[in-house]
Amino acid sequence: MWDLEVSLLAEDGYTQEKGKINKTIKYKETELLAFEKQIGRSELYYAGQSNIELTKIIVIHAFEYDNQQLVKIDGLIYQVINTYKINNEQLELKLKAKKGGV
Repeated sequence: MWDLEVSLLAEDGYTQEKGKINKTIKYKETELLAFEKQIGRSELYYAGQSNIELTKIIVIHAFEYDNQQLVKIDGLIYQVINTYKINNEQLELKLKAKKGGV
């Protein structure tokens, strides 16, 4: 059941290349196990009504989450659009695919 490897991404400062003006955000990755839930019709419907693109729903252990807004799964970056506490031990993260780089 807990067979999906994910990384929670948290901002961890900036890097700046020599001679360049732009800064790039560095991210700290926290690896953990999760499982993916199926997206129900009603959830897709309500997300569509709110103009939200719901891509995935994953469940993680609540104590491992520290309000990170980005999740990496199989090399793809997703943005957390909503969280839901299932019980004291489990937290559901609703994700949408993030377009562009991090």
